[in-house]
Amino acid sequence: MIPATVNWTQLALETLRNPKGAAAEIMSWQIPRSVLWMAAALIAILSTFMSTLSNMVIPVPAPLTGMVSNPFTLFMIIAGGFIITVHALFWAGRAFGGSEDMSDLLALLVWMQTLRVVAQVAIILSVLLLPVLASFLVLFVAAATLWVFLNFISVGLQLNSLMRAFFVLIAGAVAMSLGLSFILSMIGVGAMGVPSNV
Repeated sequence: MIPATVNWTQLALETLRNPKGAAAEIMSWQIPRSVLWMAAALIAILSTFMSTLSNMVIPVPAPLTGMVSNPFTLFMIIAGGFIITVHALFWAGRAFGGSEDMSDLLALLVWMQTLRVVAQVAIILSVLLLPVLASFLVLFVAAATLWVFLNFISVGLQLNSLMRAFFVLIAGAVAMSLGLSFILSMIGVGAMGVPSNV
């Protein structure tokens, strides 16, 4: 389980500086998969709240308004997208000779989602307080996310190679796109004025 002495700020900084080391620490906690899925659901709720707030501060393009204006629909997209991401990356990783256990990857992606919520808070505050820096922060978050994501895939799936992790990410992205399109059609996004192939 998670040690009581974890310095979360230090772990967040370590995730950016040395994602492989941070991944090894998180994986060493051996958190039960059921707990990880509950944590993922809670983070999806927080992410939905922050995304709704973000859409008020930074309105999305008109074609996407129907998709993000309903918190329940947004939650389904965020939660469903996370589930699809975990499974798509896991099975793509298996195809490349990766781990046969999903738990490590799930733990790392839950931590990434947690950091994403924190990043959403920082971006919203920067838009409100320092608009000139907001675009730079968005670019930094995007670059850092890709860097951490690749390293987490490599370590979480025991691929031991950023190149193999990159190919798993590409293969997983195709599966994620198909899966997300299915979710959007199931919740009737097309009926809200958004093309079903968004």
